[in-house]
Amino acid sequence: MVRDINGGVMPIAVHRLLMAEVNLLGKFNPPTYVDTRVCVYAYLVLGGEGPVLIDTGVGEGNQIIDRTFAPERTPITQHLAEFDLTPGDIRQVVNSHLHFDHCGNNHNFAQAEVFVQAEELEIARATRYTVGEWFDYPDARIHPVVGDLQIARGITLLSTPGHTPGHQSVLIEDHSTRVLVAAQAAFTADEFLRGGDPDVQAHNGFAQAYVHSLERLKSLAVDRICFSHDIRELP
Repeated sequence: MVRDINGGVMPIAVHRLLMAEVNLLGKFNPPTYVDTRVCVYAYLVLGGEGPVLIDTGVGEGNQIIDRTFAPERTPITQHLAEFDLTPGDIRQVVNSHLHFDHCGNNHNFAQAEVFVQAEELEIARATRYTVGEWFDYPDARIHPVVGDLQIARGITLLSTPGHTPGHQSVLIEDHSTRVLVAAQAAFTADEFLRGGDPDVQAHNGFAQAYVHSLERLKSLAVDRICFSHDIRELP
């Protein structure tokens, strides 16, 4: 637990970390089918009961990922050092989902408990869904989650299936503010505002769940909404 000089619990702060820039090939970018470059963001939550990291960016050593997406990475250790932290200081990691650009550096947090929706974990292990060794490494401390779960005071995982079968978002709140890390429940802020693009952004068979998840998130009274691939925040 982080306390201020007067002994009180420090307010919670949510910091955006630029983990990488990657090529988004046209075939993965409908309906425009235009090749472009996109950012990959993680989020570091400080204060409250201690540091929590939401997503870990793009890993290294996979030739297919490097050749297809040409990632330009910023080391997670560099980001943490800006806050006088090391990977060993992170005790909780949340993966919004297990696509390669969200779980690639999980292995750097061997002491952390990793929270993943159980349905996400199941499909990731059963299919060629991602880079398996980036999240399912030896001695990984994976905590399968079913539905919503409060993992620390002021930090609640929200089940938001749609983009993937087990996507989850994170609600962070203290006495003064409420922040929603929507992650990739919507690809952009504009998509979030218009209620989504389920035909092109939802996992196969999850279009209805995708819409329902966005409706749920839009109903929350929050002060700030953050996304995995859009620097723009809401409201």
